[in-house]
Amino acid sequence: MRHTVPNLASSGEPDAAEWVARLQHRPNDLGLRRDFDSWLKADPANKDAYASASDAWARLGALSDEPEILAARARLKADLAADQKRRARPQMRWAAAVAALVTAGGFGTALWLATAPSDHAPAVAPAQTAQVVYRTGVGEQKIITLADGSIATLSTDSVLRVTEMGARRALTLDRGEAFFQVAKNPHRPFVVTADGRTVTALGTAFNVRIDPGKWSVSLLEGKIRVADPAAHNSVDLLPGSRLEQQAGSTWAVAAADVAALTSWRDGSVTFDNQPLADIVGELNRYSVRKIRIDSPRVAATPMSGRFKTGDVAGFVDALSAYGAAKVKTGQAGEIVLVAP
Repeated sequence: MRHTVPNLASSGEPDAAEWVARLQHRPNDLGLRRDFDSWLKADPANKDAYASASDAWARLGALSDEPEILAARARLKADLAADQKRRARPQMRWAAAVAALVTAGGFGTALWLATAPSDHAPAVAPAQTAQVVYRTGVGEQKIITLADGSIATLSTDSVLRVTEMGARRALTLDRGEAFFQVAKNPHRPFVVTADGRTVTALGTAFNVRIDPGKWSVSLLEGKIRVADPAAHNSVDLLPGSRLEQQAGSTWAVAAADVAALTSWRDGSVTFDNQPLADIVGELNRYSVRKIRIDSPRVAATPMSGRFKTGDVAGFVDALSAYGAAKVKTGQAGEIVLVAP
């Protein structure tokens, strides 16, 4: 489903709450990111205002996926667009909107309330006092704008916890895969923990993935340090490289087509002369209806191409049309590939 955002530039400069809405729905708009960076630098108070607004949005989003909540969030964004003439302080206006929404929706007492800092108080990024958990179902993808302006994109069947957003930015990937675009801040390390290992970055773009018996990190830009505190082992990755470890084996770092590895963000997966078994295994991650190969020869057949995630029917139809496999229906609707 395509989501649209109201045009928030009708009058005046966008405020913190409006920047949250824009970045949430247009995370890959480089022009918007440049405008946002300029806005952050224009006034030291903007950074605190954005952190407060984004944290409120994240907490509101974590409440529920019920239709009432989703509709309320949509109304709130529309209200922000229509409220340009009211120039209240961004933190207070956003807090009031959140408090009103929580109260009107009947969701209990206030969960979080941002207060405007004193005019004489130093600008300090607010620390997160409770974890925020984001989840995706099978075949689902979710884009999250964090309180510091960084963006995390969750792939299928994934769980990401934001554990700290103060002097240290800390997240934990419990399951699945996530792509991170980190906002630069040399004074606030950005650390992602996955399968007991840590990935530390300042300003960069990288992908972290956990599979049964395997984990990997791929770097698109910048520089990251991957460490295993228990083994006292660490390595620095450069752009275009991938670190992978199978259970019980040593780390393996090699050059990789990182753009292909992260093509899932565009709703596709890319393969180059890889066994059909690998392709099917990857596509199964994005579909409730699974494919099973019941032929060693079919499983070993090398294939290349770009395949749409979730389009299991289209994929198997193509295999059948090209004579690569014969398609049968197994138990509980499972798709079975056999030798043609």
